[in-house]
Amino acid sequence: MFSNLAIDVALGLIFIYLLYSLLASVVQEFIARMLNARARGLTKGLRRLLEGDPRRRDHRWFRRFTFFNWFYELGWSIIYFFAPFKGSPFLEKFYDSPSIRHLGENTAASRPAYISPSIFSQAIIHLLRSSYKAQPPTTAASPGDPEMIYTALRDNYLHLAPDTLEHLQQLFDDAAHDIKAFRVELEGWFNETMTRASGWYRKQTQTWLLCLGMVIAAVFNVDSIAIARILMKDKNVRTQLVQLAASRVPAYTAVTDTLISKHLVHKDSSFYRADTSLRVFVNDTSLIGIYATLRNDAGDARNVLGISRGCVADSSNGQVTIRCGFTHPLQQNKRLVWAGWALTALALSLGAPFWFDLLGKIVKFSKEQRTQGAP
Repeated sequence: MFSNLAIDVALGLIFIYLLYSLLASVVQEFIARMLNARARGLTKGLRRLLEGDPRRRDHRWFRRFTFFNWFYELGWSIIYFFAPFKGSPFLEKFYDSPSIRHLGENTAASRPAYISPSIFSQAIIHLLRSSYKAQPPTTAASPGDPEMIYTALRDNYLHLAPDTLEHLQQLFDDAAHDIKAFRVELEGWFNETMTRASGWYRKQTQTWLLCLGMVIAAVFNVDSIAIARILMKDKNVRTQLVQLAASRVPAYTAVTDTLISKHLVHKDSSFYRADTSLRVFVNDTSLIGIYATLRNDAGDARNVLGISRGCVADSSNGQVTIRCGFTHPLQQNKRLVWAGWALTALALSLGAPFWFDLLGKIVKFSKEQRTQGAP
């Protein structure tokens, strides 16, 4: 039988993690929009799809080690951030095709964040057909689409990478040189790769949440160790925080459902979409409103806990003394403070849906315990 103390401490901590993980998700979304991260994630997936891995032979011995490989890939990520089509001529040609170019929202975000499988297959067919028509004319009768596609692939008019060319030829053979069947094969290939690209974006988002979690923990002084100790020692604080959680959970239900339904977060942690990259429907005004609400709630939670990094007046010795920094008695050990921030960052990287589901389970468990304990 669990005590009410343990349950209330767990409720208080989970509420804090839910509050700040929601805040981290909203901030991460702002950053993703400013950096056009989804369009870049889609480009990364298409680069892997259409250009293969041209760097797989670079530093083959060093790339066996995860440590060196991480820095190597980080360097190329920075290069691709400023020059997305470097060393990828076919990828640039793909994005320059009318089927893809006209999907961009504006000049600031000229690359789309979402491409449907049918648009992808259409663009590939158009590029292959156009490459055939761009060749010098012959006296032979004009061939049909299957013959044009076959010849364009056989003679590699688009100058495709060897692996990509071979795979397209195999798909065309699997389709028995039928254009409709070939498009179905292309769309299946596209979907498989984009599912993995979604996983790459999801890992990237978790990394962002971990970094943002550390920043938020430091800025708002969300020290998990100090909060747990306060909740265990102070019954009034524990009661007030549980009441605050009970009053805010209905609002967070709507916020969490909105973020999940708009694919800004996913049940597992951060981001996932099974079809391709992502389409976002939550406008900036909604995000700003959610951010303002969470900032206010964070202030309320901080006031309840009494944790502050500001300056307070201390008159305990008969004289008014201004004390600045970590003013709470349980935050005098800086190493423990840093450890508490690190624990908070790890907790926030799990994502708001995780903490929301756990909060619901703890609340249900608490009600069952109270029911069993009632006479």
